[in-house]
Amino acid sequence: MTGFAPNNTPFPPLVAARDGSNFTYTSLHDRVPHILTDVINDFYAAVQHADSDDAVAEGKQLTGLLSKLKHEMVTDKPLTPLDDDGTGDIAEWNHWLAEYFSGGTWYSTPFLAWEPYMYRRIAAIFRKSQLWNTYDYFATKKEDTFQASMVAVAKLCARVDTLTQETVADLGNSTKQHLAFVEMLQASLWGNQTDLSMFPDLSNEKLEEMQARISSGENSSKIVANDTDRIWKIVSQVHGGRVDIVLDNSGFELLQDVLLAHWLVAAGIAAKVVFHPKRIPWYVSDVTNTDFHWLVDAIQSPASVGATGLSAADERVLQGLGAQWNELLKSGVWELHDELFWTGPYGYRYLPTKGADVWNELTSSDVVIFKGDLNYRKLVYDLQWPVSTPFVDAIGPIADDPNAPAIVALRTSKCDTIAGVDPQRASELFALRKDWMYSGEYGVIQLSPGRWASRI
Repeated sequence: MTGFAPNNTPFPPLVAARDGSNFTYTSLHDRVPHILTDVINDFYAAVQHADSDDAVAEGKQLTGLLSKLKHEMVTDKPLTPLDDDGTGDIAEWNHWLAEYFSGGTWYSTPFLAWEPYMYRRIAAIFRKSQLWNTYDYFATKKEDTFQASMVAVAKLCARVDTLTQETVADLGNSTKQHLAFVEMLQASLWGNQTDLSMFPDLSNEKLEEMQARISSGENSSKIVANDTDRIWKIVSQVHGGRVDIVLDNSGFELLQDVLLAHWLVAAGIAAKVVFHPKRIPWYVSDVTNTDFHWLVDAIQSPASVGATGLSAADERVLQGLGAQWNELLKSGVWELHDELFWTGPYGYRYLPTKGADVWNELTSSDVVIFKGDLNYRKLVYDLQWPVSTPFVDAIGPIADDPNAPAIVALRTSKCDTIAGVDPQRASELFALRKDWMYSGEYGVIQLSPGRWASRI
């Protein structure tokens, strides 16, 4: 698929239907305003416990700005330029807004325009402040959910610890290694169901049920496009290489991603894993640098986050893994790169032009794994693609670049855009449930082989 401008796409973008008939409308009318209301309410509570009169006074001002943002959204006002908060990306955001969506309102601009705009504007409100500029308005929600799931976390870690030891003890057994990789990849995929912007009431019991379905293989039938075997043909040729993971959600999903990285290093496939978190709080539960380190420290010292119900064996496994992960970070085997492009306005097809430094870095990798729904939407640019459109066509220039790494998308579908699905399979799913694309019940594991194409 050749290049196109953000406002001149080959298929219609997702825009809120005025008759309320699509998921984009439901998100803009109900789901996202509810998220913003939660931010306002949680921040209001935090302001009441501020330790100075100045912090209280500024907090009230920020609450007013957040309320103004919500009012503009629900009354369909135009998207206004962002105030410069010193982060370094506002000029690009405002140029993009003026160039492609000038005068556009919330209900007239595409889903992939107004939604990230909202999260970037929330961040700017806080980052411009004097006393609340490092406040993560989603932190409590992220941390509380993980703390409440420590029993499920321990079970998962014990399973992967055993699987990793079995892999290392028999590295010459390619069949066993392949089966372990399939389990780890699917666990990382289904971890994406733990998205607090879609499912805010995750419980320990639900997480344990999800893990049981992964282990049993029950979820395999819900993978509607599955390139796992082709991905393995590439991964099995990588020895001491580099794998990048563009992260999505913190907490249980991040744990699945970290465990995948743990296995890839132990198996000798990756000598370097580069994680790409967000630099600013994003989409409720997206991973920041702070979230990543918090999780690793929580695994190494579960008592520090108030974990209860763990056996002595659980604690030994967790502490051992956490210590290994901190050492991998210290030694540079694992790195965190929080480039601003991931919270910028452009889809990923524009990486070679609008994110050239990031793209040049990614081409140094053997395999780049994009996690989750938003990363998928930014890969395919959130259009109403015919479902049979090949994934490589939908992602465009980053598939065609001769230096491109293998690109893997692991996504549970929570928005009504998708590519690379067999039309008959899609018809069956629509007959089964009309909301299959945005229910979060179905997933894809898709591959653009990049420079590996001739070797699989």
